[in-house]
Order: sequence, then structure tokens, then C-alpha cells
Amino acid sequence: MKKQRYKTWWELHRRVAKGESLSDKERHAYEAGRAELEAEEWAGLRQHSPDLRSLQTRLRKLTRRNQKLVRQEAELRERAVELERQYLALTGEKLGLEV
Repeated sequence: MKKQRYKTWWELHRRVAKGESLSDKERHAYEAGRAELEAEEWAGLRQHSPDLRSLQTRLRKLTRRNQKLVRQEAELRERAVELERQYLALTGEKLGLEV
């Protein structure tokens, strides 16, 4: 939408938002402008859709990997605590790592 047409549409939009009545001509201009803006927005979304899908797929993969790493970290921490306990039992000394 051209800048001047948008300014005109915006004024109509403000009036509608305030609850003011529009003439039939103004109502038609407002609705046509809104349809044009929505069409431009949808066109932009469709244009970026493949990129968005690719990013969503990558995000899902990275999220699954992160969850797996978090589980592995918890398992390793538990194992470290157990090994420290065993070391203490065998030597009577703490390692002091406190993982």
C-alpha cells in the first residue's frame, strides 16, 4: 500500500477503533484498505514459509538433542556422586569435587 493511501486508511481505522460511524464511501475505502494490508501480510508470510518450516524443523531437532544432553548430564552427575561415595568408603578421604 502506498504511503498516502495508508495515511488515509489509518485515519479511517482510528475512527473505527473509536467507535465512530463511517459513510458508505469511507466504509468501502476502509474495508478495501484492510483487505489490501492483509493480502500484503499473507504474501509476506507465504514468501518466508519455507524458511520458517526449515527453522522449525531445526529447532525441534536441537530441542530433542538438548533434552538428551540434559538427561546424560544428570546421569553423569549421579555416577560422579556414586564414585565419590565409593572413593570415600575405600580411602576415608573426600575428593572434594562436589559435582
